[in-house]
Order: sequence, then structure tokens, then C-alpha cells
Amino acid sequence: MLKLTQPGRTPVRFSHLLSGVALAASLLAAGPAGAEEDPVPYPACDRTPTEGDIAAAKGAFQAGQAAFNEADYPRAITYWEDAYRRDCTAHKLLVNLARAYELNSQLKLAVRALETYNERVPGNPEMAQNETRIARFKEKIAKDEAAESKPPAVEPKDPQGSDPEPGSGPGDPGAAVEPPPPGGSKPILPLIVAGGGLVVGVVGAVIYFPAKADISDYEGLCGGATRKCPDGIEAEANSARDKANLGGIVMGVGAAALVGGAIWYLLAPEEPATASHVTPLVGKGFTGLGWSGAF
Repeated sequence: MLKLTQPGRTPVRFSHLLSGVALAASLLAAGPAGAEEDPVPYPACDRTPTEGDIAAAKGAFQAGQAAFNEADYPRAITYWEDAYRRDCTAHKLLVNLARAYELNSQLKLAVRALETYNERVPGNPEMAQNETRIARFKEKIAKDEAAESKPPAVEPKDPQGSDPEPGSGPGDPGAAVEPPPPGGSKPILPLIVAGGGLVVGVVGAVIYFPAKADISDYEGLCGGATRKCPDGIEAEANSARDKANLGGIVMGVGAAALVGGAIWYLLAPEEPATASHVTPLVGKGFTGLGWSGAF
């Protein structure tokens, strides 16, 4: 008879492995974890396993233990079911199977395993604990089946059986969405005038301030008791004075244009916008674009 231990998390060494054909067949026999049906009871244990059956069951148990330790519960179930089929006297396998089925969300099969264990090993030390687990599993199964049996919620329809036309009822998004009124903007010409005045003022300053510095130098050369300029200096001094006068005039014109353009821009009224606008429209049963423009 095969001796078993409860499933744990300790490493297990393989001593016997099932053949490739038997493994493939057992894996194909394992069903998915979802949509459980009522399981078929275990067949009656009315024969004594042979030495070959016990050896094969031991190898399948060890392979299932390794899969369980890796959290591969479907494969662990496949191996342990095969082991119990070979040696139906190893009833502890049913406790292992119940735990694997529970972790794999197959509660009906977990209930079958625990109930079969209690029937075949009456008076076992785990009987009360198994009964508690069985009751808990059955309660969870009943709740899940009740939730699945509820009809899906149906959205309320229009009393006439058809959706209203977009924009025909109160609160219809199609009626509420309106294109925004076209906004205006101030004229750009005052800014151009102010910018031009700034450029002219800078040019005038470039002419005026160097010439003004030259005039100061020439006044120093032409000063003194004689109040007479050295030869060739008088013409250069007069040229510097002319440049200073010209630069001052240009700089004044630029400053006037800059100030005037700024005041013009601040006091100018907004002009109506001429650009067109495209606005998304969304309503019940339709989507589209709205276009508006001013000319």
C-alpha cells in the first residue's frame, strides 16, 4: 500500500516517472477549472493493488507532489488522480486531491474527494475538519451558481420602442451642444506701427549718442582763451553736430510712433473674427461636425 504525506512546499526528489504515453493521456483527461459540472463518484475500491500498481502509483504521487510545490495544480491533480486509480487503498491521496482542487477553484471536485475520504475511512481524525470544509465549499458553490443564474440587466427603452430623434427631447446632448460664438480680435496694424517706431528709435539712438560724444570731445579741443579750433577740427565738429541733430530727430520720430502705436492698439475696438470654426457634435444615436464662420 502506498504511504502518503500531506502536500507541502518542500522539494521532492523523483524516484519513478510515468511513461510518456500515460502522462499524455492523463493530461488530456484533466478538465479546465471553470464551468464545473456535477462530478462522477469515484469507482468502488474492490480490488487489491499489485506491486506494479503500487510502484506506478508512488511514481505518479511524487510527480504530482513536485507539480503541487510549483503551484501547477492542474498537473498535480492529473498525477494524483492517476495514482489513486492505480492504488485505491491509498485514501490519503483524496485529502491531497481536495486541497489541489480547492486551489484550482474546482470546489465540487474538492467536495467529492473529501466526502469519499470520510466514507472510506470512517472515524478518521480529520473527519470534523473535513465536514467543515465541505460545508464551506457547498455554500460557496451555491452563491456562485445563484450569481450566474441571475438574468443580465436590460437597459430601459423608449416607450414607443424606438430611440427619439437627436435633439427632440429635453437634456438630449444633440440639442445642448452648440458651436461657440465667433470671438473677435484687435487690429494688428497698431502693433506694426509701434514695432516700426521702435526700430526707427533704435536707429536714431545709434546716430545720436556717438555724435553727441564726439561733440563733447571737440568742445574740449576748441575751448580755452582763444576759443579757436585747431585746423581741420571745425569741419569735423560741425559734421558731428549735424549727425546729433539728425539722430535726435529720428529718435524722436521713432519714440512718437512707438507710443502712438501702443495707445492705438489699447484703445482700438475688437474686430469681428473672419475665421471658420469646426465643432464636434455628439448626440444620442449620431455624431458629426458643426461648421460656423463670419464674413
